[in-house]
Amino acid sequence: MMNIDIQSAEFIQCLERGEQDAFQRVFEMYHKPLCFFATRIVRDDSEAEDIVQEVFLSLWKMNRSGFPNLKTVKTFLYNSVQHRCLNYLRDLEIRDRNYKNLHREELDEDYFLCQQIRAEVVAELFSAIDELPEKCKDIFRRSYVDGQEDKKIAEELDISLNTIKTQKQRAKSYLRTRLGDLFVYVGIFFPGL
Repeated sequence: MMNIDIQSAEFIQCLERGEQDAFQRVFEMYHKPLCFFATRIVRDDSEAEDIVQEVFLSLWKMNRSGFPNLKTVKTFLYNSVQHRCLNYLRDLEIRDRNYKNLHREELDEDYFLCQQIRAEVVAELFSAIDELPEKCKDIFRRSYVDGQEDKKIAEELDISLNTIKTQKQRAKSYLRTRLGDLFVYVGIFFPGL
């Protein structure tokens, strides 16, 4: 395989068949120039390297029958790297814009700690809701999560308003016991509870 001219049709056929030696030669030929090209766009060596690796991986995984010669392979590689670099820069710009839109006070450790605690409380709350009996859980979700009125829930489930109220009380009682001190925060997430 190593004796085949890289410009030959025979080499392209080897690449098309997925022969590792052919792919290795293409990698060795274009990896460094593509990394240099990507670095010039994204201005970050490690990101450029990652982008080039992703492009070679996509070349390896794809159907290579559409490449009649090495020039088309080269064009594919450069176009793919350029496209991925531009996507990276676009995503980076969006992240930077979102970061700048945060209020200054939100950037301190206390803000992120509060968000983490809030996420953990919500996870615990939903875990407790999932432990409710099916009928009780369904009514609780419809009422407090989806915001449906008791009358509508009763009509949809074909049960009485008293049953709805009883099931909601059972859910509250269970959650109050199950969540303990965290139950205080339930009202923040489910107004009207």
